[in-house]
Amino acid sequence: MSLNYRQRCQLHQIEAGLRRTDPHLGAMLGIFGRLYPNQDMPSWEQVPQVPASQSCLRRAGAWIVAVLAAAVVAISVLICMAVTMAASARRARAHAPAAGREGASPRPDRPV
Repeated sequence: MSLNYRQRCQLHQIEAGLRRTDPHLGAMLGIFGRLYPNQDMPSWEQVPQVPASQSCLRRAGAWIVAVLAAAVVAISVLICMAVTMAASARRARAHAPAAGREGASPRPDRPV
């Protein structure tokens, strides 16, 4: 089994953590590793390896989808706010008294 640098570092960190927290378990795993050094992992336990380029593309695609979804939500919120404000402004104008209509009498020089 070949591991890249990052995976080897992670395994070494896990090993160091096990040695600190449970020395007996760490020793047992070390013995197991020495007993079966070239033993292949059974196929049902192996995790399929995804090439790095595909995983990067998937992550980039996920980010693009997330950004587009956030943009759609933001635009829809802005549109809803604009429609609500326009409707409330129309209602306010419809209920407000017109200037000059209250108490105004018809002008005598204009025929009615």
